[in-house]
Amino acid sequence: MVVGKWVGIGDALPAKAFHVALYLVSLAQTANTPSPIVNAYYSLKWFHDLYDLDSPTKSNLVRNVLEASKRRLAKPVVKKKPMTVDLLLSMYKSKFSVGNLKNQRIRCACLLAFAGFLRSDELLRIRVCDVMFASAYMSVFIESSKTDKYRDGAWLMIAETGTCLCPVKNLKLFFDWASLKENSDQYIFCSLSPTKDGYKARSDNKSMSYTTLRELFIEAFKPLVEDMSQFCLHSLRAGGATAAAKNGIEDRLFKRHGRWVSENAKDGYVEDSFTERLKVSESLGL
Repeated sequence: MVVGKWVGIGDALPAKAFHVALYLVSLAQTANTPSPIVNAYYSLKWFHDLYDLDSPTKSNLVRNVLEASKRRLAKPVVKKKPMTVDLLLSMYKSKFSVGNLKNQRIRCACLLAFAGFLRSDELLRIRVCDVMFASAYMSVFIESSKTDKYRDGAWLMIAETGTCLCPVKNLKLFFDWASLKENSDQYIFCSLSPTKDGYKARSDNKSMSYTTLRELFIEAFKPLVEDMSQFCLHSLRAGGATAAAKNGIEDRLFKRHGRWVSENAKDGYVEDSFTERLKVSESLGL
């Protein structure tokens, strides 16, 4: 093995901690983000661990260079605003048109993502056979998600509210207009083809792309907000989570519904209102 010969010579492997530190410093001088330094660090660690070599990444010098690079190149996280029910209602009214399949598709996508705390990739992978309608609710099977390490899947329960923004009511309407066959493996948010009478679902069973979903989202909400750059598709998940938190949903159900694996991840989606934040100092008895 070539690696074995290198190790025997002792010049190249294991890498010297001082040389690795200089290499990481050189990367940090030209990088715009910490990613190249982090990737180099863990690539070296993986390679040395693979051949059971003494890794230079154990050195305090190398670790300090890594942490210093992270701090120097780090940029503040700019979170988007959560979606609100009022904005969804305004979008619904502006986009509603009987039989308009294209408009109904984006309405359903937004309402389902909001009600189910769905990420865009989870939303786009839902098929007709993943949805089961009951008398007062519907259940949606999420086959896999970012936090589902073992791909066990999860059932999402969404109640039928009876209002114009009801996700169940709107999805049933979309199924009817798109002529989606029950229990088929067709993607719900599929590509559409224009016809003389409007639109129809394409027969090639291709899911709508993330780019198309994002464009339709911007088109739907841009006339309704002052600065569209403050919103993104993830605003729907954050908006649903914020609304649930404000209405006092207990943490266990809240966390299960959103498929979060940690409290920190869950809390990062909730935007506390001004009134709620004032309650902290008001409760101190001063």
